[in-house]
Amino acid sequence: MVDNANDPDGKPDEEQRPLFAHPPWMVGIVLVLAILAILAGLSDPIWFLLGLPCIFVLALFIYVRIATWLRRGS
Repeated sequence: MVDNANDPDGKPDEEQRPLFAHPPWMVGIVLVLAILAILAGLSDPIWFLLGLPCIFVLALFIYVRIATWLRRGS
């Protein structure tokens, strides 16, 4: 949380870095790589091992989407 009490404009300082420094498109690339690793892993299981970090990100992404959807629905 940013404290802007001393700033007359109420704008955050430009020197402060964001909490998550990666651009959003990087997550998209990792999700695409996860799908490709799953598809390639169907023919050669080594791709499941090589793509495991991306597959974990995909599983986490799906879990968060479903959890937020269920929370909004109730």
